[in-house]
Amino acid sequence: MKRKDGMNGRGVDEVIPLDRVVEIYRIPKRTIRALVREGLLELEAAPAPSLRPEMVERVRLIVSLRRDLGVNMAGVEVILRLRHQLIWTRERTRTAFCEPWIDVSE
Repeated sequence: MKRKDGMNGRGVDEVIPLDRVVEIYRIPKRTIRALVREGLLELEAAPAPSLRPEMVERVRLIVSLRRDLGVNMAGVEVILRLRHQLIWTRERTRTAFCEPWIDVSE
């Protein structure tokens, strides 16, 4: 059973066809393929080239940084790396504080 809290009510496990992503963000396929080559995106191969919802979110962020803020690709790479580290740290911190405390007084 798929949860329905992904993009536009899609299941979390669903992928979005590359053609649809290109249409939504009005970017050439070659741009997506270049981002894949640079290691900034991961494409799913089945049955046609597709992106997982978190990769589509990454495309949205990249397009926004480039178009709206004029950030160059080196800056985009730094921002994505820092964003990843921030999310990772936040999750680690949340997990550490959610674990039950051990009573050592016994």
